[in-house]
Amino acid sequence: MDQCTCYNASVCQRIQPLAERISEAQMENIKKNFASVKPMNDEPIAVKKNPSTAGTEAAAPSDRKAAISVLRHVTPYYTGYARIDNAITDALYGKSQELKDNVYDIMWNDLLRHNVHGLTEDDRTALISLGVQKAEYLADQFMDDRTKSSFMEAIRSVARIGMEGRRVSACKMEYNVKHAVCLDGNNHVHDDNMEEYLYTMEREAPEEYKTYLKLKKTPKTGAQEAAFFALRWAMKNLNLIAANRPDYQKRRDEQYEKLQKVKLDDTFSGADTSSKENFLASIVEKLKMHQNLQQSFFMEQIMKMSKTSGVYLLGRQMVLSGKA
Repeated sequence: MDQCTCYNASVCQRIQPLAERISEAQMENIKKNFASVKPMNDEPIAVKKNPSTAGTEAAAPSDRKAAISVLRHVTPYYTGYARIDNAITDALYGKSQELKDNVYDIMWNDLLRHNVHGLTEDDRTALISLGVQKAEYLADQFMDDRTKSSFMEAIRSVARIGMEGRRVSACKMEYNVKHAVCLDGNNHVHDDNMEEYLYTMEREAPEEYKTYLKLKKTPKTGAQEAAFFALRWAMKNLNLIAANRPDYQKRRDEQYEKLQKVKLDDTFSGADTSSKENFLASIVEKLKMHQNLQQSFFMEQIMKMSKTSGVYLLGRQMVLSGKA
């Protein structure tokens, strides 16, 4: 495995307190001179009374309502596969922002975690298992049976993409997801037509497809030039694309079926999702049964969930209150 070079591996120099940088002689001199300095104000500090309010009673303190500050919302995660992303979007439609934040946080940090600094492969796959159970807990708490079924099928598909991820360095992961997706006004993902164009080009015009691949490897502007080349070819061969569409759809179905056969990690499977207390307790018990995992890392994840108030697993609000 490559040696880790990310910022987490950097060793920071300890901040030395000021008292450690001053010698004992210097400290004694400071104490000696401090006592000899005359105060700037000999009179004690006092609040002067306003003559117009003299003799009146002090007003009762006013009650102020607590202010709720939203720290931030989690950015939605899209894999680029319409049948997966849209099932999650539909399940979260009309739900609270807190639930959406919880679900997308699971996708970012558990199922498709990019920075895996300090995690072994066993830790990473166990984290995916934990993410699936967290999603199932949320589904049991906030979704009806029909919605839960489609939602969990999509979540497990995302988890399978995570299981198939590969390390590109000591602490970075790469997954088979799209980094640019097409969304409509309802945040539904639409399949990228470029894949269909390239599928037909590869089958019907192999020489042009080789040109496309060559252009794509060109430094700096290669991706843009290759995309325009493919679009121009597609506009001239719409009939060919339409003729190959059934085979293209069949291949996409086969790829999805292949994804469903990927085995998921079962470290935390079967956790009690009836309540938050029972869920966290069962997660702890299952963790104790897997001593090969980094116990401190997973206990930290559990502590974050336990510190979040209410039934949610992730807190995104700060309550500020005070009296005048």
